[in-house]
Amino acid sequence: MDDRVIRWATRSEFSHVEMLQTMPAGVFGGSWKGHSWSSSGRDGGVRGKEITFEDCSWEFLALPWAPPNALDAIRSEAGKPYDFAGLVGSQLFNLRRHQAERWFCSEICAHALGLELPQEFSPGSLYRHVGEMNRAFFIGKSLAGEPPEE
Repeated sequence: MDDRVIRWATRSEFSHVEMLQTMPAGVFGGSWKGHSWSSSGRDGGVRGKEITFEDCSWEFLALPWAPPNALDAIRSEAGKPYDFAGLVGSQLFNLRRHQAERWFCSEICAHALGLELPQEFSPGSLYRHVGEMNRAFFIGKSLAGEPPEE
């Protein structure tokens, strides 16, 4: 599905989401390569991939609260096909359907993060939800008197 259609249908500036295996320390500006996991219609479904990230094309969020096995949850689904029907049904028509054994990008990432009803997350709504979870995580650490992370 075309990126512009996804952005229009989900009323978001985002059309895709990936989970990075690692992000090199001190990367600010320019382009850099990283290994990430997601599901992509262009790549045929759930996969790991080396991507050249351009800062002007990607937004990055830390996941300090993510389960330690989040990437394992995606890896265990590697090779499963892309969920075109689920994408259309859950994002365009809000039918809240998940097609077993198939995944779209934000759905597999929400699943890996242990979020309920992962098929309801678009790339933009997952971005907003992760931002809210990050704020809650850091407020909790602050209330507990823990120093901020470096």
